[in-house]
Amino acid sequence: MANYKGNHCPVCNEVFAEGDDIVVCPDCGTPYHRACWFKTGVCIHKDLHGTGFEWKPDVVPGVDDTRVCPNCGTPNPASERYCGHCGVPLPLPDDTSPDSEQDQGPIYARPNGPAPRRTAPGSNSGSSGTNGQADSFGGMFRRELGPDDPIDGIKARDWASYLGGSSLYYLLQFLRMDETRRKTSVSFAAFFLGPVYFFYRKMWKAGVLFAVISLALTFPTVLALLQAAGSPLVAGMSLGWLTTASYVCAFLNWCQMFVRSLFALYWYKKESARRIREIYDRVPEGEARSDALILRGGTSIAAVVVYLLVYMALVIGLYWLMGPGRDAAVNALMSAFVM
Repeated sequence: MANYKGNHCPVCNEVFAEGDDIVVCPDCGTPYHRACWFKTGVCIHKDLHGTGFEWKPDVVPGVDDTRVCPNCGTPNPASERYCGHCGVPLPLPDDTSPDSEQDQGPIYARPNGPAPRRTAPGSNSGSSGTNGQADSFGGMFRRELGPDDPIDGIKARDWASYLGGSSLYYLLQFLRMDETRRKTSVSFAAFFLGPVYFFYRKMWKAGVLFAVISLALTFPTVLALLQAAGSPLVAGMSLGWLTTASYVCAFLNWCQMFVRSLFALYWYKKESARRIREIYDRVPEGEARSDALILRGGTSIAAVVVYLLVYMALVIGLYWLMGPGRDAAVNALMSAFVM
């Protein structure tokens, strides 16, 4: 019996493992999990039967042990479909099926974007775009884009090296911005995480800016806590305006959250392009440039940790400034939230 270990079931896309119950199409040799075969009820290559089509394995056990990433050159286990270093889809071995060309290589190198999901006959499936036409794939305008084709004047492969593990998501977003000339795109990470997102993506100026804005907008709350704690720092101060100021700052805080959510990806694209061009100017094309892009780009856990430590230090400092009445102030704050 043939060994299909390491190859993928075309229905569920899971890797075949030892002991899996596998059935094979008698016409073209395509393997399926038995449950997946019964689920579809027909070979997904049925239309190719009679044309000489034969299924070819993704992986031949004992022959092809690695796949080299077309973007960063990192060797990967043959059973993997995405590069463990940069996240770019790994190329499949040569295939004679008509749709193999669009299934292979990085997502940004495929003429029509990602290959459409194969479904059983009679089921509804979304349409896939054609070269140079708009479709419904995430609102993105598709066109032919190879690894050396530009996004904002920068090669797609260099974008991928700089962006790191999430390169596919950002490449799609940046390409859409380039094609539609739109600067807005919703980022839930920027909305909920705020400065943490910007520091994680090495956007130092934006991180500091929104950290300062967020801190400034908590000023009325800080004064209210000091007043509730009976701190001498606010003794004798007229604080009748605090309630109105708190509502205004809360509104402004929501506004800045929406702004950073809508423009975070555009700012990231602009800042990344500036840094990549700086590397273009000083490092010649080749392996050294790829290494420089990987080093300068990517993400920074350390920056997030530093930001959180500073934030915790400020909270502890405020708690200390409230003095002996801090417990009463905290209880008052908690009561306000419960109300």
